[in-house]
Amino acid sequence: MGIKRRIAGALVVLAVAGIAVSAAAGAHRTDPGITANSITIGGTFPLTGVAAAYKTIPLAEQAYYAYVNAHGGVNGRDIDFKVLDDAYNPAQTVPLTQQLVEQSKVFAVVGSLGTAPGLSTWTYLNQKQVPQVFLATGDSYWGACEKKSCAGSTHPYTIGWQPDYPAEGRMYGKYIAQNMPNAKVGIIYQNDAFGKNYIAGLVQGLGAKKSLITDEEGFNATDTTVTQQILALKAKGCDTLFIVATPSQAIASLVTATKIGWSPTTFLSNVSNNPFFVHIAGANGANLDGVISSVYTANQTTQATLPGMVLGRQIISGYAGALLPQWDAGDGNLVYGLGVAWTFVQALQQAGKNPTRASFLAAVHNLNTSKNPFLYPGISLKTSATDGFPIEQLQLVKWSGGATGNWQAVGSVQNVGH
Repeated sequence: MGIKRRIAGALVVLAVAGIAVSAAAGAHRTDPGITANSITIGGTFPLTGVAAAYKTIPLAEQAYYAYVNAHGGVNGRDIDFKVLDDAYNPAQTVPLTQQLVEQSKVFAVVGSLGTAPGLSTWTYLNQKQVPQVFLATGDSYWGACEKKSCAGSTHPYTIGWQPDYPAEGRMYGKYIAQNMPNAKVGIIYQNDAFGKNYIAGLVQGLGAKKSLITDEEGFNATDTTVTQQILALKAKGCDTLFIVATPSQAIASLVTATKIGWSPTTFLSNVSNNPFFVHIAGANGANLDGVISSVYTANQTTQATLPGMVLGRQIISGYAGALLPQWDAGDGNLVYGLGVAWTFVQALQQAGKNPTRASFLAAVHNLNTSKNPFLYPGISLKTSATDGFPIEQLQLVKWSGGATGNWQAVGSVQNVGH
């Protein structure tokens, strides 16, 4: 063989080898945020501002991920959860979410809180094909718009976690129609998609008795008082009150109603029924006995011996010790955060040893388990390619025991799905 022929042959071999190496590298190429030993996720939460009462949710999630990491991670990968403070302000949510995607290169946005913040970023995240999962908001959009066009397109990368607000509202509407046929219902609500979702559900539940709604009084998320709205509802002759509010306005509604001598049968949306918040209302003079709400997570004070509550206290004690007094005081946000984090880990495990965003989303839409230890007993997680609502059950509860009391179950777990 001549020298030129040998050189040419060697170049061919090198070229083929180069193609093989390139192909092998491509086979192991990963999506953003994931390496052989780590996975980076992130979320936006109101650590400050009008909804800062929810700040313990991401702190509990961080504690759960630290617990998982200490026990080997997920298939050898540690979870790095980046939490950014948007103060419940969509104008801040947008650039912070872009920061997570474009600078931190997150694998997924997990657990971000708030309806308006979620709506402000869902089109961007879907266009970028970044999973936006287990949003801390119960608006129906997250499940209904995965395949149906909403705001001009479908949103297959977005899914919620908790029971949706219309479903919860329907349950209260059915209860009123069946048990309070002559009620005069007054609604105080946050005047945005969050509040309107609840009202739509209540109307559906009331059915032919929707005329029982006597008055609706809205407020802005940033309002610091709801006195005028409560006074107006009383003046209209309402004898039943439905509070659709985040904690500060919910507490104010309960306290104000008592201070003006108004004692309606009260329904409290479950976004604000955290015993820790309700106790604050009681400490400020609110009459609480008989208030009706619903739950889907377990209660660490009334159900302290459940395995999940025992584990939860161990996790908070070991990985977020400063929050232990809050746990013992009954902060349900901590249980909520643990439940969301457990769900993320479960889906990540199902996504395979070398997960991609595609395999992770497939796992998110193939959940079927009753083993989440932080959910109320009898409530399960279930999704499918055609069902984007992970939790579709609720337990009706009623408050008893006054200012230091707690929620007690009424009946059994109800299916409230679509």
